[in-house]
Amino acid sequence: MLVTLFSCRKNEYESGGVLSTVMPMANIKALHIGDDVPLKKEDFKGAFELAGIVISDVDNGNFAKNELVVQNTFRGTVTGLIFSFNDESTNFKLGDSVKINIDNTVLTRKNGALKITGTDFKFDRVTKVSSSNVVTPHKVDLISLYSNFYTYESTLVQLSGMSFEGITNGQPYKGEAQFATESASRVYLYTMNTASFADKSLPLVADFVGIPTYFNPDADYYNRAKMLLKIRNSEDVFNETGAPYFGFPETFEGVSSSVKSQYIMPEIDDVVEFSTGPWRLYQAVIGDEPRYDRFNPLNGVQCIRLREKINQSAYLEMKFDLPNGASKVEVVHAIYGLYTTDPKVASAWDLEYSQDEGATWTKIGETVMETNTKNPAVVTFNVNIHGKVRFRIRKLGYDDYPNGQNGMLNIDDFNVYQNVD
Repeated sequence: MLVTLFSCRKNEYESGGVLSTVMPMANIKALHIGDDVPLKKEDFKGAFELAGIVISDVDNGNFAKNELVVQNTFRGTVTGLIFSFNDESTNFKLGDSVKINIDNTVLTRKNGALKITGTDFKFDRVTKVSSSNVVTPHKVDLISLYSNFYTYESTLVQLSGMSFEGITNGQPYKGEAQFATESASRVYLYTMNTASFADKSLPLVADFVGIPTYFNPDADYYNRAKMLLKIRNSEDVFNETGAPYFGFPETFEGVSSSVKSQYIMPEIDDVVEFSTGPWRLYQAVIGDEPRYDRFNPLNGVQCIRLREKINQSAYLEMKFDLPNGASKVEVVHAIYGLYTTDPKVASAWDLEYSQDEGATWTKIGETVMETNTKNPAVVTFNVNIHGKVRFRIRKLGYDDYPNGQNGMLNIDDFNVYQNVD
């Protein structure tokens, strides 16, 4: 069914007695209340164009070559529409300012998405005004996006710190992935198989810039359609955290605690084969004494105890490389012992990494002053390391930290997240 507009409608762009050929996009979108709407310039006092900035990216394959998504701001209202043509073109790029002749077209919903199309609607109706325009995305949380999806449809938005429901390690972008939420706000990241990034692995956590769109495979109504977010290219994903490496976190279980003599292992520079691989323990032992070692009870009853009151550094060091870099390292840490009021119980330690098989080491972040005396805590190091990498804990001795304290340090779970290229 078509809804006919009448020519008595006022042109909203009238100014000083001069009629503009451009109409507000928000007014056009508002015309669709369920049925197809024919768009003819005689119904708009001779106006026949919509103007805005192209926010879709035809070059990276996640949007059809016969469509443009264009966003416009008029009197503070941001509106976006999909323009679906009868031919294909790669001439109009992300950031182009365009005017589009919509005379004799139809405003319709196809599989839930609101579009302008027509039997004679081709790219020769598009005029480029300028290029390389920047559109700032609207920052929104998932619940707000879900609740106001109609308003945000076909505009540029940003979701921050998003994770996914039930994805597996290495799962690719292509297809649908549901954003994780504690509410009923179901929104899906959708990636076409033709996207240049379709086979890349989804991040564990990331910020996403994208274009919301409805999809209903069985009907054109949007009220029962899925709510999708489509990113335009790989640059729309940032602050990424990859999945943990297989076998991590390392909990330092599975190898029984060694015989100790004054808290020194039989050899003070041992290499112990834990579940993730070989680790060097220098001036360190495996600790398993209840109430003394601050191990994480959820992941076993052992931790690594690095020696106190020594001049030199003590080390817990990976003797193997991880192949895919790192985006984040998490360390469960605490202080050994019952005498938590002892002023000497505190200690200082660094996280370091090497990309030349341990020949040289680089410190990450600030030195951690260990004062946690009751329960194990987690410290997170956000990194952006590409290529093979290994890590170590360096507990500072008196020679390294002469004005500091030198208590005994417990290191329990050690988790490394892959980098997502």
